[in-house]
Amino acid sequence: MINKVIAVYPGRFQPMGRHHKATYDWMVEKFGIENSFIVTSDKVCLPDSPFCFDEKEKIASAYGIPAGSIKNERVVYAPTRYTFLNEMNPETTAVVVVVGEKDLKDSFDPKTGKIEKAR
Repeated sequence: MINKVIAVYPGRFQPMGRHHKATYDWMVEKFGIENSFIVTSDKVCLPDSPFCFDEKEKIASAYGIPAGSIKNERVVYAPTRYTFLNEMNPETTAVVVVVGEKDLKDSFDPKTGKIEKAR
């Protein structure tokens, strides 16, 4: 029986902005601060992903997001591989993946000139 719901908001957050903070705040309202997490990686790939995890954590903290709510995971879009969830019982814990509105729609990528499919 599920008795705990964890909400995760995965992404590159290069950089984190007000719209990301608004999504995080919505998660906190719905699931509680203790159950709401931003998941990102330490991958740096110039020019589009210049910030390492520590820098992203500082930016998110400047928006008021607690450092303990920001998780560093190697594979951001694979919740079954999140190490911070290892301590949770899969029989009693559900994971909800939250995405921003931008990720729900196909979008034009000006760098490639192609349409990027919704995530």
